Formats: sequence, C-alpha cells, structure tokens
Amino acid sequence: MKNIRYMLWGVVAIVAIAFIAMNLPQGGNNEKPSYMPPAGYNQGHHFALTSNTGAVFNSDVEIADGSYALIFFGFTHCPAICPTELQKFAVVMDSLPAETANKITPLFITIDPERDTVDALNTYVPQFHPSIIGLTGDQKTIQTTLDQWKVYAAKVNDPQYTEYTMDHSTYSYLVDSNMEIHALFRLADSGEKITEAIKNIVK
Repeated sequence: MKNIRYMLWGVVAIVAIAFIAMNLPQGGNNEKPSYMPPAGYNQGHHFALTSNTGAVFNSDVEIADGSYALIFFGFTHCPAICPTELQKFAVVMDSLPAETANKITPLFITIDPERDTVDALNTYVPQFHPSIIGLTGDQKTIQTTLDQWKVYAAKVNDPQYTEYTMDHSTYSYLVDSNMEIHALFRLADSGEKITEAIKNIVK
C-alpha cells in the first residue's frame, strides 16, 4: 500500500513539473536579437571629417537628436565587400518607410585616405545611392577615428594586384545621435534583415 502511495505521489510530481515547464517562458523569447552589439561594444565616438562634396561633416551636428547613422568603414578600391555592403545600404534606404528613412544618415568612412580623396569618394559613393555620404580626412584623423571605433584596417601588398589593397573589419553600425551603437550588422546580414532591424529600433 505504501509503495502504491509513493508511486502516485511520483506521478503527481512528474505531472506538476511538466505543467510548470510548459508554462515557463521559452528561452528563445529572451534571447537578444543577433544584431545586438556584445557587452562592452556599444559606444562609438563623434568625428569631424570631410564629405564627398568637400563639406565638413561633424557627426555631433549632422546627426541630430532623434536621428541615426548607418556606418560602414571601407575603401573605394575594395573589389567585393565594400560594394556589396553599400548595395545593402541602398536596399535599406529604398525599403524603409519614408518617415524612418528620413531619420537615417548612411555613411561610408574611408580606411584608405591616401587614395580616397574627396573627388574619389564623390565619383564612387553616389553610384550606390544618393543619400549615402562618403567621408575622408588626413591619415592621422582617419586613424584616430578607426582606433576610437575599434575598426581594424591594414595595408596589404598582394602580388596579384598592381596596387595595394586593404584588409579590414566588416561590421556596419547603427548609432544614435550620441554615437551609442544600437545594432552591429555582419556580412551575412542581408539588406532586408538590416531593414527589419532598423524598423524595430528606430521609432
């Protein structure tokens, strides 16, 4: 009799545990979206650079309160990655609702100021989308910006190319007017995925 009682209590305990487990919030619902920056990597820095039109671009002035910047660091001689990322920016700007797109300033900051002059950027950047702004500066200013944003960039002499190329990190950043990083996009993220993420962030 005692054994039967223990068995019944065991069944009740199993049913209770199963019921609790079924009603707990699912772990997936609490996971951060893949575009969320990792801990300790959520703050960029303001910068003052020269745009592809020759105008001074101060981020603390041009990115007004309530607005955002979508930033990629690259170079105009990039054979594949940079054009692909700028094409994504074009998809994003054309896909966002107008009221959201008006809050976004897409920026292409050079890692190769030696070749990426104002004229070079002004020939290159508008090919992708009229809203994208190319930014350059002297070597010291660009290097300071790269260091502040923890962007890796290095000159590479490859025998298969007549000119040097650049090895560099490939993140795109969505930042607010305080340069707080709200999203960190990777090469694998499509323009459509970036668009949906921005819709969730920019209200």
